[in-house]
Amino acid sequence: MKTGKISIFIHTYWSFIPMKEIYKHYVTTSEINTPIFIKLSHADHDYWYNFKSDSKHKYNKNHYLYNTRSYRLGQMNSELFIRKSITGQYVIVLTSIMSKSIIIKERFAYLISLFSLNKKKYDIYFEKFSAGASESAFELFKYAFKMGDSCVYILEKDHPEFQNIKQQYGRALVGKNSFLAFYHIFLARSFQSSDLVGHIQRRLYDNDYLIKKKVLSTDKKIMLQHGPCMATNIFERGYFNRKVPIAPDYMLVNSNFEKNLFLKNTGYTDKELMVTGLPNIDLYVKEQQSEKNQITFMLTWRPWDLTGSIEVGSYLDRYFSFLELIRKEKFYKDKKINVILHPKSRIILQEQFPDIYDKYEESFYVGDIKDALLNSKVVISDYSSITFYAFAGGSNVIFYWEDKALAEVEYGAPNILQKEIAFGGIVERFKDLHSEIVYNYNNPQSPFHIAQFSKLMECTSGHNTENTYDYIQNIIFENEHNPLEEESAFSITEKQSSAS
Repeated sequence: MKTGKISIFIHTYWSFIPMKEIYKHYVTTSEINTPIFIKLSHADHDYWYNFKSDSKHKYNKNHYLYNTRSYRLGQMNSELFIRKSITGQYVIVLTSIMSKSIIIKERFAYLISLFSLNKKKYDIYFEKFSAGASESAFELFKYAFKMGDSCVYILEKDHPEFQNIKQQYGRALVGKNSFLAFYHIFLARSFQSSDLVGHIQRRLYDNDYLIKKKVLSTDKKIMLQHGPCMATNIFERGYFNRKVPIAPDYMLVNSNFEKNLFLKNTGYTDKELMVTGLPNIDLYVKEQQSEKNQITFMLTWRPWDLTGSIEVGSYLDRYFSFLELIRKEKFYKDKKINVILHPKSRIILQEQFPDIYDKYEESFYVGDIKDALLNSKVVISDYSSITFYAFAGGSNVIFYWEDKALAEVEYGAPNILQKEIAFGGIVERFKDLHSEIVYNYNNPQSPFHIAQFSKLMECTSGHNTENTYDYIQNIIFENEHNPLEEESAFSITEKQSSAS
């Protein structure tokens, strides 16, 4: 909002940002978290001031807990709220609409947990967005359930396999955002997840206060990894910044190569890194010799080009080009082709380009990504960790790196996975992709690529699940005999800060 010499006296204390402008900014940039700044324009120079309640704020967990209530954006199917980063920076957050009944269930569950006579503590397992049951958290949960642990798995109720899993695990499986899910979260002794613990919240970008407070008071946040951290350089993006309040307390890694990356790039110590390997790698190792006759195409998340238009060479344009390729070439006519959108990409495509999504919806793969990978002779990706799973399962991997230089600029650092340690064929032009697919479909994994892979993924014995479970049990057992004092109980009536 622009101001002038007279109106600045008013705007010093009061100003308006129309919500439609905030939503327009989101559609244009795909930025979900937007820091608030003040710009002063001068003839010679522009001056920018980050908007903080105190410019001298240091890293502080209280900032992480600060947020306003959510405001609904009319017909835009969104809500927004303002939060503080841990440095005190005010940030506008655009997020999905949430039913008020979820808030009621959460608060009721919290109250019941406070007065529960049964103070049993639970190990809570979940995966990305609490939306799947195919990664390491689910494999570890199954093993813990077999061992008779007090364990709970949280899963979206609309997951296609929810009822089948429920029949197997009964009360140990609970629906996300249900009363039972919240109840067990507030009685958790550990959070063991395939992604950052923030994914257990009511929605991905949330102004939740109670769960955040519970997470902060738990000293056994164990990240089993959504995938090996050896593709893009996520360390440069602050993904494992120990100053972030909900950073994992323990990290699982797959090799000494990966462990050294964490020691070099993060604040994790040797004791906090578990070299036990991803539990769900066991599934792929056991299926190395099974018949594979499918082809999978899945590119990773590209936030920089998922905006208000679809340009040539963009993320979505590459998908449409691949769909045209398999329609045109006879080689693909008798083969099952899995075209898989990244979960975040599917959501944005549905929200920003509903007409295009409807047009191509039938062409996109629906189902468990694990099943697609296990049945694929060839997997085409770019900078995704699925390449490690696919190769472990016996698939040939093709790295489609046409925009690698741009991606590294956007990521902010060179990728970890470079040509000298790659374990698959590399394609830098789309026109060369078809011939590389045909070659890899008709040939086994090369000894050279197998040797490259073994340096990055040492834990491929098929016993990662039990090794990881034993390691974590030692952590829990040790901490139960040397308990860390948790933060004092907090009141359900404690007022959240509100914007003035």
